[in-house]
Amino acid sequence: MRRFSVLSFLAVALFVLAVASSATANTVDPAIGVDGGGSGSTTWTGSLMVLFEPGTPGVTCVSNVCDYSTPSDNPFVLPQGTMVTSITYAFDQSQNTAFTVTAGSVLPILTIINDVNTANPTAALSGGTILPPSLILEATTSNTLFGDFILRANGVIQGTTGTFSSTPEPGTVILLTSGLGALGLRRLRRSKVV
Repeated sequence: MRRFSVLSFLAVALFVLAVASSATANTVDPAIGVDGGGSGSTTWTGSLMVLFEPGTPGVTCVSNVCDYSTPSDNPFVLPQGTMVTSITYAFDQSQNTAFTVTAGSVLPILTIINDVNTANPTAALSGGTILPPSLILEATTSNTLFGDFILRANGVIQGTTGTFSSTPEPGTVILLTSGLGALGLRRLRRSKVV
């Protein structure tokens, strides 16, 4: 009799796990990212607000779950003398599932600021650099993007308002440019001496 109750308990536990797993498999994680592409005509002002509803430019919704992608015919471009090393994604309502990073994002490091189960889930992407199109350096990494960029947020609950923001860092670009200029002058002086 005892053996039957243990087997019954295990069968019920397996059934509950199977149902819970299939329910979890049907949810979509909010995936956020930044990609390059397009021909930029919209100057990045440091912030963008998106209403995740059908009819909003760049938003598509299916079964109350929406995706946003900056339209590729109108991506963002940075003003000269600035750079971006992180972008914060904030939402005005709980998303119920964990944040992830879209494949190929130039900013691949995800930092959770407020968990998705809170009233205002917020996450930041970092670990890369977005630079204006005219600033091209020889030594770059795969996480460096020159020029136009597209913001992505996939798997967001319909009716959510998302705010995507960055703080451009003009001081870093000025410092980088002055350092490269000093190296160029040094090299020029050396070549004249020899």
